[in-house]
Amino acid sequence: MNHGTTIKQQMESGFRRAGGWLLGIAWFGLVIWGMINALGTEANFSEAHHPSRVLGYFLLTFAGVIFIITANRWKRVFPGIMLAATLGSLLELEHGHVVNSSVLVPRSVVFIQLIVIVAVTALSFTFKDRALNILDRLAILAFAASVYLGGEEAIEHKVPLDLIIGAACVFVAWAIDRWRNSRSHDVIPREEL
Repeated sequence: MNHGTTIKQQMESGFRRAGGWLLGIAWFGLVIWGMINALGTEANFSEAHHPSRVLGYFLLTFAGVIFIITANRWKRVFPGIMLAATLGSLLELEHGHVVNSSVLVPRSVVFIQLIVIVAVTALSFTFKDRALNILDRLAILAFAASVYLGGEEAIEHKVPLDLIIGAACVFVAWAIDRWRNSRSHDVIPREEL
């Protein structure tokens, strides 16, 4: 037991954490449901059901808004997710096919994907230590969307341009934050003049 905390405080913390995980899983389910409807084919559904593009894009928009609003809550896990993505890319590079699938992907395409993901992984560690502004949130959302689209490009044996564009969004957000911070440190207070 931690010093200074009561059992009630520990239980509340545990319930908050479990609730956060459950909400995260529900959000991910919302994204999957939206992707299946917006981007799926008739083969994804039984005979009586058909994809609803409007519903799919509505769900994805709603999930995107939740993603942007709650970014400061989950930003600490972003580097971990990116490390897992790096590991997945390494496995794809070694085996020459998508992880948990027999779909072949050219190693040259996977190598580009790996470089992009490693770069975003390195930048992701800088996001966890600061409050995210709207540009940061939109950049991370753009990258998250590009992962799906870039994966489709890789399967089609194309250079993952969507993934590169998503990574560029993250880089621009990081660079603007660095530039703003460097400018705020360069300003000389009036008392020193």
